[in-house]
Order: sequence, then structure tokens, then C-alpha cells
Amino acid sequence: MHNNEHTTNIAEHPTMQRRQTKITEFEATRLLENFRRQPARPINICIDGNAFAWVKQNNNITSTGNTLCREIHAWAEAIGQRNVDTLMLCYPFQYWQPYELTEVMHALASHFCLSESTQRCHRVATKISEINNEHVALLKGLGFNHYHIVLSRDDLVDIPRLESLVKLIRQYSFSGIGIQIHDADCLDDLRDHVKDVQQKVAPDYIYIGLHPKLLNREIQSKGAMIFDGEEELEEDCIYMGLEGTSRLQSLVLQNFCSPQRYLSALESGHLPVNPGPLSI
Repeated sequence: MHNNEHTTNIAEHPTMQRRQTKITEFEATRLLENFRRQPARPINICIDGNAFAWVKQNNNITSTGNTLCREIHAWAEAIGQRNVDTLMLCYPFQYWQPYELTEVMHALASHFCLSESTQRCHRVATKISEINNEHVALLKGLGFNHYHIVLSRDDLVDIPRLESLVKLIRQYSFSGIGIQIHDADCLDDLRDHVKDVQQKVAPDYIYIGLHPKLLNREIQSKGAMIFDGEEELEEDCIYMGLEGTSRLQSLVLQNFCSPQRYLSALESGHLPVNPGPLSI
């Protein structure tokens, strides 16, 4: 039965003009099983550290990394072990300790196939304040080869600092470096600063948007300006953590918004997704 009624647990891309079809939890399970039967179909994974901020406020949970590892395991059980085309880890140092990051990467490598090719795209996004020699060395050792630097308007004022940190990242032979400006309400005010970044830092791209997202592996033009919604991966993408929205072929799933329901599902060995209505 087709229904155009808006549902609160579906995050539809604004460019998608399609009708909604509500399905049951049983039907969703069957669709996931069908997806599982296509092992050659790769996936893309995004993990946002901010989606685990609530864990630090829960005295009953000892490890943020362990919570994420449970979700990784649940997804692998649901769709099977398959290749990961693009991996993105956002804000890893705000809520995870270095040993937890190692634990998370081990879980990903154990349950999915992470490429070791130089052509892989394992991208990490951090604020400029989190960039230092110790952090960059750890991320490189964990297999990340693309760096996504998140800047505020105030950060754009200090271009020499940005140049110095980009030089540090390049010393570790990262394959690509991108810049994100997350609070650029009026680009006219930032035009000169953006030009400075393009000329003095020469990033692969400058992304204008609030949140880091899975982007195409290869941006067409060097130094391209990308706005929110452009160059974004939309198919076979899994966004882990609280409120994460995943798209597998035509199926849209959203994780629970409630920490209690999210954790309860993981403790029961289930995916922490809303049971319905779902969308195809």
C-alpha cells in the first residue's frame, strides 16, 4: 500500500521524488536477507564520534568503543561480511581513547573486508584543534589515508596555523586532504579566506556543510568547492551510532534516537534500528 504521509523516522534526501511504502519489521528482515545474498555488492560506512557522546554520561557503560563494536557485529550478522568501498570516521578523539580506536578498527577488519590497496578511501574527519603529531601517527597506523579537516569561521583567520598542520599531515603521506567549513552561513564574508586556503593549502576539495558525510572517492576537479548534498554517496551507505540513517539499495533504516532503546537492542544482539515504518 502506497502512502505519502511523512514519517518521523525516515530521513529522505531532498532530491528524491518518490512515494513512500511502509513495510513491516518482518519484510525489512527479508529485504536485508536479500541484500545479504549479494556478497559482491560493497558497502560504505560512516561512524560519527558525536553520535556516542551520550555513552560518557552513562555510568553503566565502561567503554564507548565496545558499544560501537557491538553495532559493527550486528551489521555484519545482518548483511554478511563484505568489502568496504569507503570508510569515514568523524571526530574520533572527542569520545574515544586511542586503545578504543584500535579496538574499533580491529572489529571492522574482523567483520568486513577493509582494503589495504593504495586506492582505498579511508577518510578521517577531525577539528583542527585535534591535529597533532601523536594523533596523525595513530590514524596513519590504523590505515587512514585521507584527512578531512573541519574548520570554523574563526579557524580561517589563522591560515599559517592551517598551513603548518597540513604540512604535518602530508609528512605522513596521506593520499588526500580536504577542508570542511561547518558554519559558513554567508560565503561572501569568507571569500578572501577561502581563496587563501585554496592558494596556500591546495586541498583536494573545500566542503561547505554542517556535518561530515560520505563523499565520492574521487572529486572531479582539484580544489573543488562542494556544497552540502553534492558529491555525496547515497547508495549502500551505513551510518552507525545514535540516529544514524542507512540506505541499502532501496531500503532506508534509521537507528534509534533513544540511547536506552539503542543500547537495549545491541544487548539483545539486534540491529538498533526502528522496526517501522521503514521505507523502500
